[in-house]
Amino acid sequence: MLNERVSAAKKIASDLHQAEDAIDEAMIRIAQLAATLPTARRETNMSAIVGQEAMAKVAHALAAAGEVRQLLTDAHLALTVTQKEVGLGTRMFGAGVKPASARLVDEGSNDRQRIDAPTFAKAG
Repeated sequence: MLNERVSAAKKIASDLHQAEDAIDEAMIRIAQLAATLPTARRETNMSAIVGQEAMAKVAHALAAAGEVRQLLTDAHLALTVTQKEVGLGTRMFGAGVKPASARLVDEGSNDRQRIDAPTFAKAG
């Protein structure tokens, strides 16, 4: 049973990290486009109103991507609660840098934590 839970947690962590990487990449590309549009307008000596609607749409897309990224980070924190609920404690699954000895407010852990560990608000 423990092996199945660990295996599932590893798959979830892998997919979550891939989703986080994908949204970061999307935000980078949208931000690059957002920089290219006014640069191109200025380099071609066009009026400020040229392409304004497109620029507004790109800015909105970047903001929406930021909201998606926030939802993914919220899900990530919520999954740390789930991880404890299924008896896996604090473990490192997949790549990425995580806060050192992070802990959730009002959440127990079956792993040792530092007293000065950063505290995260409970998701949800």
